[in-house]
Amino acid sequence: MTWVLDPTVTVGGVDYTSETLWNVNVYYGRTSIWEQARAGYANIEILNTDDTHNLWAINETVTIKLKDTSGVDVTVFTGILTDIRNVVSQSGDIGIVVKQTLTAVGPFAFMARKVVGTSAYPKEYDDDRMLAILTECGVTIDVVDTPGVYEFTAHAANPNDGYTQAAYFAQMGFGYIYETTDGKVGYANESHRLNEVQSFGYFDIPLDYILSSGVSSNETLNDVTNDVLLSYKANATVTATDATSIAAFGLQAASIQTELEHGAEAQFQADRYVTLRAYPQTNLSSFTVQLNSGFLTDADLDIFLNMYMGKPIQILNLPNPIIHNTYRGFVEGWNLSFNRVEAAITLTTTDSTYSLTPTRWQDVDPAQMWSDVGATIRWYEYE
Repeated sequence: MTWVLDPTVTVGGVDYTSETLWNVNVYYGRTSIWEQARAGYANIEILNTDDTHNLWAINETVTIKLKDTSGVDVTVFTGILTDIRNVVSQSGDIGIVVKQTLTAVGPFAFMARKVVGTSAYPKEYDDDRMLAILTECGVTIDVVDTPGVYEFTAHAANPNDGYTQAAYFAQMGFGYIYETTDGKVGYANESHRLNEVQSFGYFDIPLDYILSSGVSSNETLNDVTNDVLLSYKANATVTATDATSIAAFGLQAASIQTELEHGAEAQFQADRYVTLRAYPQTNLSSFTVQLNSGFLTDADLDIFLNMYMGKPIQILNLPNPIIHNTYRGFVEGWNLSFNRVEAAITLTTTDSTYSLTPTRWQDVDPAQMWSDVGATIRWYEYE
């Protein structure tokens, strides 16, 4: 594989790419499935060797692109310029070299500066609530998953910043908000990742793609929750517990606040928290893939360049002391770093057991037929 990155950085619609482009780092997503994604951001280092006055202005749009293996531009970041830092790197008789560092942030940062919720929200499902909040925020909306899964009770007017409001209700719906690399915001509901796997399967990452040094796994008692008190409409509560886990690890309790409307949905969530967290899971550390390595196929390289939050992945044949079976997970966040000649991507993932929920009838394709199910498969195995 011969791949030419040919990176492009534009600020305010003006192309500032030149042979002086030094290091670029792009960050998206989150580090844990138990939190919502934070604002994506990019750091761009440019070596100014000819005393040029670059006419950058705070709040201008920043777009970063790389060429894929077919020579087509792939947008890997879109945001607004928030910081400009200039430092003399070298000086001498023949001139001065100034390192200029630009920082740009994604649309979540804009949402955090927008006040929403000045009017009450009616009783409504998670899709309608999330659409209302994102519309109030004034962002460009990618996709808000429908149909709704959980019904929220009416919410009195309570002004708050848009990011906090969106993250609060997304977490309550067992879903998440995300940013796209072209500057949009979306909401993935509880069923999103199961539907993704059923539609597209897992992206197989061969072991020889991964820079193995530093790859690790861990289990920790801190992940265990075996007794949950979950509140819902008007301070009603439900509980869930796992006696076997308590006997093994001691009581590890948690209190969770929601504004769910229905007791059955509240109980489902409480049970699911305990099901997911009653026993410690083996978590794989972040890992890095060198994109300009000769090991990658063109098709796989293009997939890495088009990375997104929630992408299903699997890795075979990890060392037994790390993971003793096939690792299946979902991308929670990534760091794409590159200069003019080489690039790497670091993925942060979580085990698929944290994300895959039981199939709901509303998520089943109405065109699905019994003949589509394998003749030898047992019903409880069919996902």
